[in-house]
Amino acid sequence: MLRSSQRRGGDLANLTRILDPCGRHGAGRVGVRRRPFPLSGAAKLAAYSVCRSAVIVDMWPVGSNSSAECTGIVKTLDGSKILDNLAIRCIEEAKARREGYAFSGTCIHTDGDGDKIFMTYEGPESGTIEWIGGTGKYQDILGKGTWSVVDAPGNNAQLFAFTFNYDVNWTSKTK
Repeated sequence: MLRSSQRRGGDLANLTRILDPCGRHGAGRVGVRRRPFPLSGAAKLAAYSVCRSAVIVDMWPVGSNSSAECTGIVKTLDGSKILDNLAIRCIEEAKARREGYAFSGTCIHTDGDGDKIFMTYEGPESGTIEWIGGTGKYQDILGKGTWSVVDAPGNNAQLFAFTFNYDVNWTSKTK
């Protein structure tokens, strides 16, 4: 007599054969060819992010310093699929003073294969970004660009959302 786990395994295999008769979506795909990541290029991207404050140091009346963790999704703005649908996770440092704000951040973009792009940024409400490396297909990536931000309505100091728009030009390190 088969145990229930053995029956379920057989049922799952049968269901897989019915739903995917050519075996195109199985973990053991053979012969699937992915396009290599281009050695250089440019992209217009938007990261839709939600942030939660981690620490706020209030130095009233001179200002404050704070840090936040942000997560979201990156979509291309130019219709390209090459960098579309990346997960993004950042730590952002903010400095508020009478003369204005300054932000700096460090981010990791992760694609569906688990490959990562590492990015830094700085500026007040816009500024410069830099891609400083990565893993997998992005291992040798270097890039520079600019960013700007559009805040979502209803933000507060503890929880806030924004769209982080950025243009980047990248190349690969020469070996």
